[in-house]
Amino acid sequence: MAREIIKRTPSKGRMVVARSKSSLLAKGIERAVVGRGGIKKIRVEFLHTGSTPLNLAGSGGDKDGGWARGRVINLVGDGSSGKTALALELAAWCFFNIKKVKSKIFPKVKKVVIIYDNIERVMDFPLEEMYGEEFVDGVEWISSASAEGFGRSIGRTIKKYRKKGVFVLYILDSLDALMPEAALERFDKAADEDKPEESHSYAEKASYFSQSFFGNLVSKMSGQDFTLLIISQVRTKIGVVFGKKQYRTGGKGMDFYTHQVAWLGTGQELTKTIRRKKIPYGVRGRVKFERNKVAKPRREADFIILFDHGIDDYTSTVDFVHGDTKQIDYGGKKLTKEQYIARLQKDPDLFEELREEAQEIWQDMEEQVKVKRKRKYN
Repeated sequence: MAREIIKRTPSKGRMVVARSKSSLLAKGIERAVVGRGGIKKIRVEFLHTGSTPLNLAGSGGDKDGGWARGRVINLVGDGSSGKTALALELAAWCFFNIKKVKSKIFPKVKKVVIIYDNIERVMDFPLEEMYGEEFVDGVEWISSASAEGFGRSIGRTIKKYRKKGVFVLYILDSLDALMPEAALERFDKAADEDKPEESHSYAEKASYFSQSFFGNLVSKMSGQDFTLLIISQVRTKIGVVFGKKQYRTGGKGMDFYTHQVAWLGTGQELTKTIRRKKIPYGVRGRVKFERNKVAKPRREADFIILFDHGIDDYTSTVDFVHGDTKQIDYGGKKLTKEQYIARLQKDPDLFEELREEAQEIWQDMEEQVKVKRKRKYN
């Protein structure tokens, strides 16, 4: 029998009883997260990151949360921090699952459009092995020629797929590889004339994004089932004594118009010792939400990337719940972490129980850190 969820409406003093979270959604609540604090209405839906702990950090405690749907997301990190891996995982999850999601905000998805704008024109991941040929063939792989060209591509995409029932995920990899059209013209002119390039301003691209692109983007995105994920590289300020030494390009527009900004730490190499030699098999990454309009900011989570596989939710979730312990108690037996993960892979219900436990742990931590104050207004 489903657990009863009871909510009191203070103004009328009546009780509203729902049998499950799905029935709450049926009553018109866009999204209901049930925790120790009761029912919290959140007017945003999420797309799975591939990692339960990362879902919790991005959504404020929902194991099925993650990246905000219909919003602008920015992944920032150094080389080999996991940016592209997370972007590909999001694309694959949406490709195979978004039609199954019952949304109370967006129309039922009838068509899925995923565009991967690969400015760097390099993709070293074995995509067919990781996600299958169906995924590779189903994604639109493009490469915009300039910053303005990327903007025009976004505009055409939103206009083309404005029809209800179309889900669009657009991934830009990466913002740093985009050059303003004026800079490209100067480069070509210098090459043709065999002369030094004319002087230019480094603020050209930032100016375009701040003054033109983002203002038009948010207007065109309004009401659309359109999610934009922008990948950024980390830059370092030279000679800085006070304040943040690291930043990302794109100007102030990247600060004002993004809904989630996740900074990725340098990945820790995971190795196995084979014949007395340590051989890498994956990377442990860390995400910190420096900016989050849809949940509490400054939340962090670790995630695991396995080579030729992608994000590993099993290890990520087990590590979050059980920590660094080498043995896990399961049914009175002591299992190694790998033995326990093997059980989880065979039993989806068991893994779902573990994910629910992770959610309860996260919500308990949030409840304990909350500073209790009397409500200001009734």
